[in-house]
Amino acid sequence: MRVPRPLSVRSELLINIGVVAGAALFLGVASVVVLYDVLDPAYAALYMGVLIAVDVAVFLGYAAYQVNRVIVKPLGDAVDAAEAIAAGNLTRRIPAADTAELDNLAASVNRMTDRLIEDRVHLVRAEKMASIGRLAAGIAHEVGNPLGAITGYAHVLRSSAGTPDGKDAVAGLEREAARIDRIVRGLLDYARPSLRISGRVDVGDVARNVVDLLMSQGSLKTVDLRFSPASESLIVAGDRHDLEQMFINLLLNAVDAMQARGSLALVLRRTSREALLSGARRDGDSDSQSPKPPSPRAVRWLDERPAKDVVMVAVVDSGPGIPEEDLERVFEPFYTTKEPGKGTGLGLAIVARAVENASGTIWVTRSREGGAAFRILLPMAQS
Repeated sequence: MRVPRPLSVRSELLINIGVVAGAALFLGVASVVVLYDVLDPAYAALYMGVLIAVDVAVFLGYAAYQVNRVIVKPLGDAVDAAEAIAAGNLTRRIPAADTAELDNLAASVNRMTDRLIEDRVHLVRAEKMASIGRLAAGIAHEVGNPLGAITGYAHVLRSSAGTPDGKDAVAGLEREAARIDRIVRGLLDYARPSLRISGRVDVGDVARNVVDLLMSQGSLKTVDLRFSPASESLIVAGDRHDLEQMFINLLLNAVDAMQARGSLALVLRRTSREALLSGARRDGDSDSQSPKPPSPRAVRWLDERPAKDVVMVAVVDSGPGIPEEDLERVFEPFYTTKEPGKGTGLGLAIVARAVENASGTIWVTRSREGGAAFRILLPMAQS
């Protein structure tokens, strides 16, 4: 069902004032015709003058009301909201107006505010990356070398440990040393700029290889995986290793969130700019239901890129989901909702960087089943 577009300010004012002007003219003429033979000729001019004055006063009062309703009040709301946004309240939004021009103004300012929030997030992420890069250079030397020595000594102790308690202690030492090593390597992989060769990559082929790899490793054997690849090649301009890391981190993150029990869906398809802007229908929606409106992040991304055909990737799980206040923070380095010691907080940050390197965008929402739904848009490479 299409939503009717609001009228312009000019049309709104002309219609409303035209209606009241016509009514006032009709009332005046009807009054003259009806009262012309009834009124005393000596007072007819006075009566007609009073009637015309009342008619004009009503007309002016209604016109002032319409001007205030159509122009003055929406502009006042827009100014108040703009001042609040300028003062730092980025949660403030301009309400929709009844006229096309002011409604477009409200939508433009709201999009600008959303873009400001996104740019601020990117700026914070860039500052964190710079700090992490400086930190990683020191960690690689100060922690990496002693960690290698600790691991070597642990292997020596394992061969000489005679009691069960001693063997357990050595096993714990090796396990924790391996965890520190994973943290350091993940930190360096995220912060250290590495040479990437950007080329034409089939996203569907990468996804199939990653699913096969995780299946062979047993990482997906306890979940109900529904893999829906596209029936055609999905070629994008990017780095294959980055895209592999993107799929690996998203799938393993979903498995961890479900505690290795639940349903997991990986969907890939080709879509168009027009289809994304017109909204989407979920499986099971009836024809009478309105399409789900497009994500504001997707709209902003499409506004910035002329891509006609787009690859859409969706990873949806049946886990506990992500709290509303954490939907943006999950992509920040070292931010994790897992228990202490269960994660480094770099997985989704690496995913976000891989998507950005491929000129795409990523966001997360709550799925219909209550879990997390990660959605990615990547521009298809031109032939």
